[in-house]
Amino acid sequence: MDPVWDPGPGRSAMCLIGMHRSGTSLAARMLSLLGVSLGSPEGLLPPGPDNPAGYWENKSIQEFDDELLAALGGAWDQPPVLAPGWELDPQLAPHRIRAEAILASDFAAGSGPDSGSGDAGWIGFKDPRVSLLLPFWRTVLPIATTIVVVRDPREVAGSLATRNDIDPGQAAALWMRYLLSATAADPGHLLLTHRQLFDALDATLAQITGHLGLPAVTPEIRAQIAAHVDPDLRHHQATGTRPDAHPVMELALGIWNDGTPDLAALPPALVDAVAQGWLRPAADGQALAAARAEAVSFKEQLKRRNEKVRSLEAALVARETG
Repeated sequence: MDPVWDPGPGRSAMCLIGMHRSGTSLAARMLSLLGVSLGSPEGLLPPGPDNPAGYWENKSIQEFDDELLAALGGAWDQPPVLAPGWELDPQLAPHRIRAEAILASDFAAGSGPDSGSGDAGWIGFKDPRVSLLLPFWRTVLPIATTIVVVRDPREVAGSLATRNDIDPGQAAALWMRYLLSATAADPGHLLLTHRQLFDALDATLAQITGHLGLPAVTPEIRAQIAAHVDPDLRHHQATGTRPDAHPVMELALGIWNDGTPDLAALPPALVDAVAQGWLRPAADGQALAAARAEAVSFKEQLKRRNEKVRSLEAALVARETG
């Protein structure tokens, strides 16, 4: 299916993706300072308690992606199964129209802020949910490439436990799903680690500019980017030990490979199953079982109540006719 929205002459599109709480906001700010237009400034999410330096994320796209996940039967923290070719479903046509309208509104030529480094010819948007939804967005927009940010799954789990009360097993499963979906959907991606953003800034900037074909970073732009890299925002740093790691976390740590991600750490069939959402944490099954048990209990209570009502009605009839 050909994309329905054209970014315009001389402009290419990219996406910045990766699991939630992995450093995508910091990486997005870097891209903005390097000249990638993140769209209309008025369309960006404002800073929040969990991201005081800003999300650098288009609000309309984030809300749209939540709605699309809901339409597909899931949510960011309970992703639906997405088998190959799901993005071509004719029932998604209205969603494509809405996505095109968002791009036309917030990413039209001239809508982006002055980055300080000139027009790089790139537009881009960041939303972790696009790790799951990239095939759909490619039916809307000709996305030339992606940059994927990955963080130690233990650190992601710590952050999600604080922000969303998500347990380590679910966090590890989500970490694998987002990473493997994102990388499988774009084999030509650039993979960056969260640690690189803090500990190897110059090498990271060289990787980004090389991947996107951008000019070398000037001292002025580097200084602006370095000022945005705040070590105080680097929470939930993991240690080198793995005490009592959840079994799913052990799988994730195998892929993490001590900071040198190994996307081939799992057998190909298992990678496909995780990327598509066929393997889910046990918590999902437990929650479903609990919901079913509650429904059965309610049904039994209703049945006993109805039997009692019928008994009372029979007794009343007998009294009136006797």
